[in-house]
Amino acid sequence: MWLLIPFFAAQLYAADSVTSAIEQAQALVLKKSRQEAGKILSQAIDETKPPLKGRSRLIEALDNISKIFLSDKGQKLYESGLSTMFENPDGALAQYKEALTLEDGNVLILDNIARIQLAKQDCSGAELTIQKARSLDVYSAEPAILELKALVCQKNFTTFHEKIKLLPSLEKGQEVFVQNLQAQDFIQQKLFRKAVDTLIKASEEEPLFPETFYLLTKAGAETGRDTDAWAEKYVSLCKGLTPRTKRRYSLEPRLCANAKEIEDELAKKGTDN
Repeated sequence: MWLLIPFFAAQLYAADSVTSAIEQAQALVLKKSRQEAGKILSQAIDETKPPLKGRSRLIEALDNISKIFLSDKGQKLYESGLSTMFENPDGALAQYKEALTLEDGNVLILDNIARIQLAKQDCSGAELTIQKARSLDVYSAEPAILELKALVCQKNFTTFHEKIKLLPSLEKGQEVFVQNLQAQDFIQQKLFRKAVDTLIKASEEEPLFPETFYLLTKAGAETGRDTDAWAEKYVSLCKGLTPRTKRRYSLEPRLCANAKEIEDELAKKGTDN
């Protein structure tokens, strides 16, 4: 019985310190000091080791604080950028950048700036942007995946191998993006069969994601396989893209960027035959 008293005391102290850290952070956010709030929560997370239950509360609070909007104008600019992002990326980027001046490092805004930079193949710019997001919230999966994409975009596979080991817990539907990045790593290592196996698994788990089939055409060709069915699937999925699909797969900023290339290749094969 006496042995349990220190244990329960430690748990109560941990619970009190967790609540205190969250309340301090919330107070700072009300003063529009998001960065300071994030530092308090990050320090509390570091000091609250698993399996203490408070750690998950702190991570959730950090996620909320990193994404909350501090001004109506900043939120409206962000939402306006979202609505035009696919049709007018330059206009959306300008709105995101203006919103960021009002929003003290809002991770949602930084993520979307990085998306546009990746779509434009500004790989180093995207990495710098996403590092700002990850410095505030290292536990959020979305900026972690975008960071991996920026590293692959720069062909910096040494750092990619280090970062993928530290990937936070993924949300539903995010695994396919990581599988595609791993496949690109296997391709650059000339491990083509391993890439094909990874991509086939990804296609079975997420059959509507076009980029898996694009990569299958590339890796499959290196193994001597007939890739026409994968190429046709890629083109078909790209032609059927809807705004909803684009939002669903927004962690792939260059969604269907290679559709014309693959369609032209199929047409040429048809002519040759």
